[in-house]
Amino acid sequence: MSDDLPSAESRKLRRLLGGADEAKYELDLTGLDLAHALASIDRMVERQRFRGEGRTVLVRLDPATASSGETLFRPIGQHLLGLLRHKLIVKCRPRAGDKGAGFFLELPAKRQSEPPSDA
Repeated sequence: MSDDLPSAESRKLRRLLGGADEAKYELDLTGLDLAHALASIDRMVERQRFRGEGRTVLVRLDPATASSGETLFRPIGQHLLGLLRHKLIVKCRPRAGDKGAGFFLELPAKRQSEPPSDA
């Protein structure tokens, strides 16, 4: 018996964890405090509301170190989950730990106005 994952499980795992390096855009929040990092994310999301096509964004955060104490990973992640619940973000997943701290986001395209009804 092989230790390899079956192909369906392997694809699911890659979909959850992979793709973090395939983002077209990057939002570098390294060196920022929580208030400025949250404001940068909110500005990015607000601007996206007016763009005609979706975007993929890699959000970079300062990595944890032995002396860093609490990082921004948890509070930023909680904020992103709130945006996801409000459908301002399509997908959000943490970036693989060996590639640095951060998140991979998919932002939606601008919502087109609904066509008029034939009433």
